[in-house]
Amino acid sequence: MLLNPASGIMTPIMKCCRQISPPRLLRAALVAIGTLLFLPSCHQANAFLSPPSFTKRMNTMPAQPLNTIAISHTMPSSVTSLYAMPSPSLISSSNHWGNVAALSFTASLAQLLGKTTLVGKLLGAPVTAMAVAFVLSSVGVIPSFVSTTSAPTEWLTVLPPGGSPSSSFLQNVSLTLATPLLLLGTSLRGNALRQCGSLLGSFFVASFGTLAGAMAAFSIATIPRALLMSVPNQDGLKIAAALLAKNIGGGINYMAVCSCLNASPESIAAGLCVDNVMALVYFPLVSVLASKYKDVVDDDNGDLIEKEESDESNEENDDKSDLSPVESLSHAFTLAAILTAGGQFINSKLHYVTTSPLNLSLPITTLLTVIFSTYYPPNMFLSPSSTKERNSDPKSNNIAKAGETLGTSWLYLFFATAGAPGWRLKESIQQSFPSIATFLIILYGIHGLILWSLKKLVEVTKMDKSKYWKNVVAPQRLLTASSAAIGGPATAAALAQSNHWESLLTPSLLVGNVGYALATFIGLLFYGAANKSLL
Repeated sequence: MLLNPASGIMTPIMKCCRQISPPRLLRAALVAIGTLLFLPSCHQANAFLSPPSFTKRMNTMPAQPLNTIAISHTMPSSVTSLYAMPSPSLISSSNHWGNVAALSFTASLAQLLGKTTLVGKLLGAPVTAMAVAFVLSSVGVIPSFVSTTSAPTEWLTVLPPGGSPSSSFLQNVSLTLATPLLLLGTSLRGNALRQCGSLLGSFFVASFGTLAGAMAAFSIATIPRALLMSVPNQDGLKIAAALLAKNIGGGINYMAVCSCLNASPESIAAGLCVDNVMALVYFPLVSVLASKYKDVVDDDNGDLIEKEESDESNEENDDKSDLSPVESLSHAFTLAAILTAGGQFINSKLHYVTTSPLNLSLPITTLLTVIFSTYYPPNMFLSPSSTKERNSDPKSNNIAKAGETLGTSWLYLFFATAGAPGWRLKESIQQSFPSIATFLIILYGIHGLILWSLKKLVEVTKMDKSKYWKNVVAPQRLLTASSAAIGGPATAAALAQSNHWESLLTPSLLVGNVGYALATFIGLLFYGAANKSLL
């Protein structure tokens, strides 16, 4: 199974932090944090690269929220939409395919940087894509003599400052299609849940810890108020709900909640940046704690036995399929389009039963995809699962794997478009960092406290005599479950693989998929309850 960024945008840390000495890791983390916090102040770089006239023009840009959805051609030139202003960029905001090409190149370049550079490995390829797009739309790096529309003394950005209609369109399409594509392999049929074993109980405890952390943060009256005041467009509650969903499921749930609640691009980017700063502390800590333990399995008496590390790798059985790669990709895209159309259609009819202004098309598509993947008969046309024998449990086939590949590529493009507004992200990130960071510190702290408290409670009350509870509170399972909740299935699998916990490799992916299926709805319910309590 591919390890995709939807399950946690900080997945590469699990492998990277084990290969870097602590002093070097600390220096690299500080560089990465500095990149996220101070890179938005690109007007300082422009002071050296650009003449005073250009710098003055950039510093006097309007500070009002940017409309990244539509452009009114009847607006006067003084209106604050940057689309209506002359763009000092190599690629203008009206150049549709130029913007598509630049953003696609950014997504591809970020994957390379995420594998070959130290900061890229720490940030992860998706956040690297967002940072690169930010630089391309904020810093003047191209001399103006290559363009006939600019003054000869100006330096041009590559992408138009403030984003473009093309980037908004790509952002919407990439998120809409990535959601069903990545969930095609989320089948909860047969022995899928039973294979999770005690890890499923550990995961539910970890998810409860995340929810309890969010509730504890909102019980402090100053935190929700600070979120509402500091996050752009008063999206504080929306971003908090999205971060709750992400830290139960994964990045795909974060984006689904943001889309459903109509969060602004500036708010989405701010939440992602702050969450990744927190993850720079969380993931290395989990990796250090996990390195103390060996693999654990259950014997017939219910006792836990630590397995000695083995040099032999656990080879996966590749299911043979009659479908060619082209057919698999085509079928996966067809399913994504059909399920998305179904979600859009049902959402369009909800006004008959509810007056809620929320756009529920993406959560509905998520639900339809999980139901389809679970109950659609295997070995049939367009089925994302197959069986070798009639009574055997279905497994994901090439269609599901093709969906994961397509969905991952769309996600990289989504993160590139998230950084496209560029200059607009500076103020939102710096202004909202304290409030979002405080919320996440409490969320992460309560999450870890509940896991530690459960382990101590089981030991003190002698509940560890029970086979089930003894397995649930095993440190290996608690750390894997925590990683699955905070980072997603791919991050949990990376943790299990890097520590040679072979018995937890497959279950970690399965419980992560359970988080995928539930997290979006938990985030939306939390938003509804929090919003009502503040009225």
